[in-house]
Amino acid sequence: EGREQIAYIDFHLLRSDDRNFYAVDGIEELAANIEFAGLQQPIRVRPDDKGVGYVIVSGHRRNAALRKLLEDGVDRFQPVPCIVERDTATGETAALLQELRLIYANSDTRRMSSADLAKQAERVEMLLYQLKEAGVEFPGRMRDHVAEACKLSASKLAFDGFMSVYVQDEDKQESNSLLGKLEKGMSLKLGKLKN
Repeated sequence: EGREQIAYIDFHLLRSDDRNFYAVDGIEELAANIEFAGLQQPIRVRPDDKGVGYVIVSGHRRNAALRKLLEDGVDRFQPVPCIVERDTATGETAALLQELRLIYANSDTRRMSSADLAKQAERVEMLLYQLKEAGVEFPGRMRDHVAEACKLSASKLAFDGFMSVYVQDEDKQESNSLLGKLEKGMSLKLGKLKN
């Protein structure tokens, strides 16, 4: 029970996590890659609340590609190799930790746009504050934890937070192209203005 193990689970028992906000795109190409080279990474799941199926933690794109392959008559990847997570937390804390794990798992495996990173940072910050209110302790600054989860420097995260607060929605696309042109020292100084 201590070490993670791969379980082979019927495709039809897998369902997406409703909290997954990441784009599920590039499915045709991924399905072709899986058909040619095989499934290189198991799908990470957890048992659902009813105890009859599994909720995907990481692998929503792989799951969609496998669905396409099954619809096309390719069934050699059925059942699906999965890593099954076991939750030890309960109640609201469990739900918050589940979503946080979903984000951590996806942040390692995706190339994200600035908008995706902003959404991810916003969700991680909200989840960490809710966990803190529920009594979970985090050493250090919250910004550092959010930056680590999003694979960003704390100064970049602070600057992006500054931009999201002070730049109107219609100006965000234009400001995103400006972000790449500003020096890191300037982003640190602007990030400190918000604090």
